[in-house]
Amino acid sequence: MESIVETVLRSMSNVNKPQRIFIVALLTTLVVFQGKATFRNMSRYSQMSEKRFSRWYRRQFDFTQFNRDTLTLALPKNGRIAAIDASFINED
Repeated sequence: MESIVETVLRSMSNVNKPQRIFIVALLTTLVVFQGKATFRNMSRYSQMSEKRFSRWYRRQFDFTQFNRDTLTLALPKNGRIAAIDASFINED
């Protein structure tokens, strides 16, 4: 996973090295832990502090371009399909 993410982030001209390092660490952390993705929980499973998560979350990041580029790199051209799930589970 890390190699694909690194490759996509390097191809994005608007992402500098510090932001690239953070995004890789963030996505790696999100894969590892279970539960709510709060800054405190994520800091428990990574080397980053709550404050660092808070600072980086305030910055802009083009997730649309990132997702598109990741899918283009990871999936074969003839094997793509798109789906939208508009359902949700109300936990009241």
